[in-house]
Amino acid sequence: MTDRRIKKSQRALLDASFQVLLLNPHASLSEIASQANVGRATLYRHFPTREDLISAIAIESLDLIQEGMEPILSGEYEGKSAIRKMITSLLPLADRFHFLQMVWTLVELDQTFLELYEKQMSTIKQWIIQGQSEGELNSDLTPDWIVSVLDSMLYSASWMLSQKMMSQEQIEQQLIQTLFKGIQSE
Repeated sequence: MTDRRIKKSQRALLDASFQVLLLNPHASLSEIASQANVGRATLYRHFPTREDLISAIAIESLDLIQEGMEPILSGEYEGKSAIRKMITSLLPLADRFHFLQMVWTLVELDQTFLELYEKQMSTIKQWIIQGQSEGELNSDLTPDWIVSVLDSMLYSASWMLSQKMMSQEQIEQQLIQTLFKGIQSE
């Protein structure tokens, strides 16, 4: 099989797996292979275990989140404005947050996954520290606490979007208002 065909097959598997598992976290590998239009043998060649497949999708999800954060990392945004931009940039990836929430206990010990996740959390923490040093964010709250609250809010937003409880715009507005009214400097 050529490299191009291998990559195309792997891409189809990752895309189909993400969609199938997002709707049914207990879907069989046979269902996933069928949705990807490949045989089970092909699936197992690329991902020998279910855990390997889920880990690959989780890492891909973090990579997409990192790509969504790249424009903010250019230095144009700092502190509170970086956090606000991050929220608006990442909400379109809500399905990725939802997926990560569903598989967290399966991937939380994967070293590659953890390194990517910690890097992202560290970046967000730096923005919070900047916002606190500029007096925009409440310095009585620890940066780690605010990171945790923001992380939880993004996961909650992804769940609400997946349940179609509000539009993306409504959730963005609610999330920003809740976060900044709760952590802003008095």
